Amino acid sequence: MYEISMIESICIKAKGDESMLKRMILGVSSLVVGATVGLATDVSAAPAPPAPPLTSLNVVKVESQLGGVEFIGLNNLSTVKDHGGSYLYIYTNEMGYGRNPIAQMSGQKLKKVDSKMIDINGDRTVDGWEYKWDASGQQNGQFKYQNTSTNAPWNTLSTSLNIK
Repeated sequence: MYEISMIESICIKAKGDESMLKRMILGVSSLVVGATVGLATDVSAAPAPPAPPLTSLNVVKVESQLGGVEFIGLNNLSTVKDHGGSYLYIYTNEMGYGRNPIAQMSGQKLKKVDSKMIDINGDRTVDGWEYKWDASGQQNGQFKYQNTSTNAPWNTLSTSLNIK
């Protein structure tokens, strides 16, 4: 049994065809040069500014089997409709970036089931987040939400809504 390296195998197959061997070597060396140039080229953009701190938190929508979809105004303390049934989802909006979102319904911690980026002015920069919280199994109670800013001033904001 003889062990034949890949290079030796290529050379054996290319024996008698010197131009093919030269083309293969040129191709491999071009790949190496291209990879080296690509690694050495600095294509980074200017450093991005820090993420904006949290400036607001709001409950914007409640959705349930019994109450359907109810949009919540900025100063509402309670839902108008009675909610509950087989599912209950609560939507929050936050402007800025938070690092520790906590949502509770009647003292029970809720699971975040969806998130969407908010881009206010269409500049393709994330200005905030919409979160969807699952409170299924709950019929009514107080929803509380809080989050802490990812950077200075590291403020913690909170909001609440009584759900009928």
